[in-house]
Amino acid sequence: MFVIQRIAQAVLVIALAYTLVFFTLFVLPGNPIENKLNNPQNPLPESAAAPLLAYYGLDRSIGEQFLISVQRLFQGDLGFSIISGRPVTELIAQGAASTLSLSLTALVFTLVIALAVSLTAVFSPIKAVRGFARALPLFFLSTPSFLVGFLLLLVFSFQLGWVSSIRDQGFLSVVLPALTLAIGVNAPITQVLITGMSKASTEPFVTVLRAKGVSPRAIVLQHIVKNGSIPAITLLALTAGDLIASAVVVETVFNRTGLGYVTQQAVRDQDTPVILAVVMIVSSAFVLLNLLTDLVYPLIDPRISLTSTTTTRKAVLV
Repeated sequence: MFVIQRIAQAVLVIALAYTLVFFTLFVLPGNPIENKLNNPQNPLPESAAAPLLAYYGLDRSIGEQFLISVQRLFQGDLGFSIISGRPVTELIAQGAASTLSLSLTALVFTLVIALAVSLTAVFSPIKAVRGFARALPLFFLSTPSFLVGFLLLLVFSFQLGWVSSIRDQGFLSVVLPALTLAIGVNAPITQVLITGMSKASTEPFVTVLRAKGVSPRAIVLQHIVKNGSIPAITLLALTAGDLIASAVVVETVFNRTGLGYVTQQAVRDQDTPVILAVVMIVSSAFVLLNLLTDLVYPLIDPRISLTSTTTTRKAVLV
């Protein structure tokens, strides 16, 4: 029953996001097709504009246009780009594949960096090292993504020559932009992990485990990390939005034509169908990750039931 309720909430969130963005775009001044017709640099021929006007019903009321859009959406038709005339599904598929691989790699890097820094900050025997590790999240937070990207390119591409700044080298070409994204979104997760592990290490169960003769490494990795990571899981689910937003800058720096680049072009050209498709993808990713987060909570801590995960999420975010 809980899963059904959460799925219903997820569908409602996606529908509201789509509706809000649709009507917001039509409140903006100007008509994208008229703007393209009047563009002196690359005008759209009237013969190409007429089918688009008829297809989207841009000569009708906003309500009728919205109903047409929703009807086509349920048929799996995302429409055509007003600017290029290409199918939106083709544009999204082309950009999403690149961004998905980049985002997944960045998530892995985020987890590795956050776990390594937080373990060092809490359990390092050297006080100076602990202090340095605790200062890293603030450094990550205050460093712009484009600056991190330029520095990584300067060192690993231009100076060392390990990664090409032009050629596609497969996974190797994903490492530097993924690392740039990971550093950009890493700070909140690392800070919450440090706080969670610090608190978990002082809990009574740690004393009991030590009295039973459990090794320090097992106490840390199997118990303290597990109990201290619950708040960070919520932030990890919300990190997906930060990755998509940061991808616009990172993909520009590293010359990658991913979903961030497609979004940037669509917003600049007021390409409504493409923007709506991106909203659908991002909102769907958000609600899916949040649903998975609610289902993972009880696996980490059996004391948390499925019906209490919403309360747990609110407590963590507060």
